[in-house]
Amino acid sequence: MAKTLSFTDTSAQTVKIGDTTTSFTLICGNDNVATDLTNATSITVKLGNASGYLKSATVDPASLTDPTTGQVTVKFNADLMTSLPAGSYVIEVWVVDSTGTSIYPSDGSTGFTITNNIQSANGYTITAITFDDFVKEMNKAASTIAKGDKGDKGDKGDTGPQGDTGPQGAKGDKGDKGDTGSVDNDGLTKAPAFVKLQTQVTNSAVGTNLLIGTATPVSITGNNSNNKVADTYTLVGGMSAYALYQKYGSTFTLSYDWSVTDTASAYAGQMQQQFVGNPWGFNDLTTISNSNTSGHKITTFTLSNNSGNTATKIQFHIDNVPSTSTITVSNMKLEKGNVATDWCPNPSDILTQSDYAKIQAAIVALGGSLK
Repeated sequence: MAKTLSFTDTSAQTVKIGDTTTSFTLICGNDNVATDLTNATSITVKLGNASGYLKSATVDPASLTDPTTGQVTVKFNADLMTSLPAGSYVIEVWVVDSTGTSIYPSDGSTGFTITNNIQSANGYTITAITFDDFVKEMNKAASTIAKGDKGDKGDKGDTGPQGDTGPQGAKGDKGDKGDTGSVDNDGLTKAPAFVKLQTQVTNSAVGTNLLIGTATPVSITGNNSNNKVADTYTLVGGMSAYALYQKYGSTFTLSYDWSVTDTASAYAGQMQQQFVGNPWGFNDLTTISNSNTSGHKITTFTLSNNSGNTATKIQFHIDNVPSTSTITVSNMKLEKGNVATDWCPNPSDILTQSDYAKIQAAIVALGGSLK
């Protein structure tokens, strides 16, 4: 008999990038008759695409609602969705019992689709220029303009007689056009229209994650004074804390999720956030107790206007962690203002269609292929 694998009538068959709540329900069968999975000792769901195998996820046989129906539910959580771009995929279910390993389907493949969300969808990008860069270019252009002599004043026409309207006097000759004068740069930068533009540029950072590389959760186990939950989260553009202040203002919000496993004492650890650089930082110590196994932390802080703030990294330490405890931190986000918004990657962390095309062209040039 041929082993078959099909979706239930109510199951989703498409999931968007970033959606970690969607699940697929599949039916393992023999000639489309449901297989009894009561005696299964392990169940593994394997994903692939046209290039081959990609990754897998395990399903606990004890979690099956009714093993006799052959139904297996696959949850597309964050771990399973990580690194899977939009496209067409195939899925297999490997079931192990006392008789051996059964692979569903035995012939062909069962397909599903991952689609882009609104943030990852490809679109046309308008090149942005900061207000400071705009003023710099205006100053550069203005410096090349020489102030010219004032043009001659034209002759005044004759005045008509008083009383009834007389004939219009002759129009005077037009004076020569003078050379273009210089631009008052200080006045330009203080003009209301330019001040408004600068405010718009500054406010455009609201909701944007100013940290790079925050998509992967990080964990630490056991106590070590040098523990770093993450020291690779750099400020976008490699800017210093002082540059961050100059561009976006003084108030920022840092948020992240945390979870604790195998808690063995009165508390699991203390979180410390610190800017790394010369020689300035801020600390926020938060005790993570075993009364909660997970949580969400939001910290609002203020940067000082100090040119000595040259920090280009933010380190996150967890101290006093029991040897049997593990703390995991995820969804870290630094953003302008005092309101925390949902986590999102920095735009520079997203591989665009243009980036993908360049990678593909480079591989082809080396004699390979990327489909």
